[in-house]
Amino acid sequence: GETLVTWTVTDANGLTATCVQKVTVTDDIAPTISCASDVEVSVDDSSCVSTVTLTAPTVNDNCSVASITNDAPANFPVGETLVTWTVTDANGLTATCVQKVTVTDDIEPTVVCPENIEVTVDTASCVSTVTLTAPTVSDNCSVASITNDAPANFPVGETLVTWTVTDANGLTATCVQKVTV
Repeated sequence: GETLVTWTVTDANGLTATCVQKVTVTDDIAPTISCASDVEVSVDDSSCVSTVTLTAPTVNDNCSVASITNDAPANFPVGETLVTWTVTDANGLTATCVQKVTVTDDIEPTVVCPENIEVTVDTASCVSTVTLTAPTVSDNCSVASITNDAPANFPVGETLVTWTVTDANGLTATCVQKVTV
């Protein structure tokens, strides 16, 4: 800031004169900041996000630190999120660093196969066309696909149909349904 210095001169007879000198000190040294290590976590139970408690960065300033802030969301989604930390000193100078938070979905989807099916062959044929009912599926994030390896026509005997559910993050689960013709 500014400081006013009053200079006084006195002569041999005791007479004085004064003048004022203004001294301005400017803080041009930005604070320093060093982010904590990157964070890797799994999604919260039964959720597609993670609540993460971040460690504050290491900061320093030649005068004083006024604030440390970040732009972190309340909940982190699956994938990578870059968090920018900002330190501001008492004189308004700032410095930033970036911390990476990686959230992984490691909760597999669930799949429950429909009941086994027993049918007879189609008229004048040795196979049966069967309309399958989709399995019951769920996932903490979202289901991307439900597939099966059923043939177009089922031959006489038992055929095992494998149902596969894949979630939005590439995790899979399977179940097996028996079709008897």
